Amino acid sequence: MLSRSQQATLNLEEARALRASGCTYRQIGRQLELSSGQLGHIRRTLSREKAGSTRLLRAVPDATDRDLPVSRSVLPSGLRRQLAAAGYRTLGDLADRLSDPDLPGLEAMPGIGPHKAALVKRLLDHYALLPGTNDLRGAIEALFPDLADPRDT
Repeated sequence: MLSRSQQATLNLEEARALRASGCTYRQIGRQLELSSGQLGHIRRTLSREKAGSTRLLRAVPDATDRDLPVSRSVLPSGLRRQLAAAGYRTLGDLADRLSDPDLPGLEAMPGIGPHKAALVKRLLDHYALLPGTNDLRGAIEALFPDLADPRDT
């Protein structure tokens, strides 16, 4: 059973995918069985995200997803304020923080627990900014060293 905040996050992600496929907000509300309040929240959140990216691209035409401001993301308002107060202005700043092995995770920051850190990681994963390996063979060999090719050593 999902908590209310986890369900809201899941609804938002599903609504984002449905909206990208061309569904209207009315269709999204019916398909996900959302109340009018829930649908209004999703509409405002997705509008804020789209407006932020539009403003960014008008100001800097060659901007990437890394340059999107945290204040215009789909994260909850309290979390956006906490991250901005901590000095994280863009999604790229957050991605750099998570990719640095010397720094503790976001959970170590005051007021940000595992749930809020998971929200940030899901957002970064949506934009493909989450640090990870692109070397599938290397990742498999790290998990199963006996599968490594002896000629590569």
